[in-house]
Amino acid sequence: MLKLPIPVKELASRLLKWYRENRRELPWRTDSDPYRVWVSEIMLQQTQVKTVVPYFEEFLRTYPNIEALADAQENEILSAWSGLGYYKRARNLHKTAQILCEQHGGEFPRDFSQVLQLPGIGPYTAGAILSLAYGEPVPILDGNISRLFSRYLKIEGVLEGSTLAQLQKFLVQLVSEASVSENIRDFNQALMEMGALVCTPRNPQCVSCPLAASCLAYQKGLEKTLPRPRTRRAVQEFHYTVALIARGEKYLLTQNWEDTFLRGFWEFPRIQGPPTPRLAEKFKKTHGLHLKVREKTAPVAHRITFRKLNFHPVLVSLQSPAPHQKFTWTRPGQKGYPVSSYIKKILNSLES
Repeated sequence: MLKLPIPVKELASRLLKWYRENRRELPWRTDSDPYRVWVSEIMLQQTQVKTVVPYFEEFLRTYPNIEALADAQENEILSAWSGLGYYKRARNLHKTAQILCEQHGGEFPRDFSQVLQLPGIGPYTAGAILSLAYGEPVPILDGNISRLFSRYLKIEGVLEGSTLAQLQKFLVQLVSEASVSENIRDFNQALMEMGALVCTPRNPQCVSCPLAASCLAYQKGLEKTLPRPRTRRAVQEFHYTVALIARGEKYLLTQNWEDTFLRGFWEFPRIQGPPTPRLAEKFKKTHGLHLKVREKTAPVAHRITFRKLNFHPVLVSLQSPAPHQKFTWTRPGQKGYPVSSYIKKILNSLES
């Protein structure tokens, strides 16, 4: 059974004092609007704060409220999201906004189980919305917070399965205490901020930590070895040959409806595998394009979660018009034609 090494009231006091003196000024902290909390938390999944800030500010200018987001077209939202990656997040934002407008009067429900039913919202995000926006005494548990408590409580098992469930149960009890529940907004944000700034994955800043004196891992010299690493998913590697067909500043693009990880995005026509002497024949068979190869350029690597995608750009010219029902001439990234950041990498590589 997990147990705090100091009284809850003292823990809360130390954390809250540190947070109020050291918190970063971030645009989503200007108020407790649930829409702003929700959008920021979705953007911050798998993405660093410094990357998110400009995207968040521009996104809120474009879609200032749930209604505006619900009324938008998916391709417009994907364009606004372009560069943030993990595009399923953007699609789920759109779906959730529509559900909130259709079923909840354009507002987030205050019931935890109802929030969990919304697309793209798991226990952490639901807890963040309810606690930060509505002040509900709900715990949040993400990578930063699980790392902090694995050290503070000296949890030596891998944080998954029953061990993770035990930590979740511990946090439910912790936030029910008056000294925490009455300050839940700042308390939960203090935990997030501590994990981001002090109790970092490598080289934790223990000398700056308000909890160092009572941290069980620190006392035993285990702060750099906890938490125990999980087994990483094996990386899958893919190769694609990409045809770059230019007409002035525009390129011939097609919309991807095949790959789940790039579905709905516009991209250069591509075929599986690195370039071969038969690539023109393969593009004809796959895309109905009659091409003449002009030049092969340096490959470009791109990671999407556990996938490593290797793109081999080939400069080509059209020998006959492209099928108009499948292709369009446009500037990559133009509004209404969202592209993955790998497209920008390829274009940048041509200029270097």
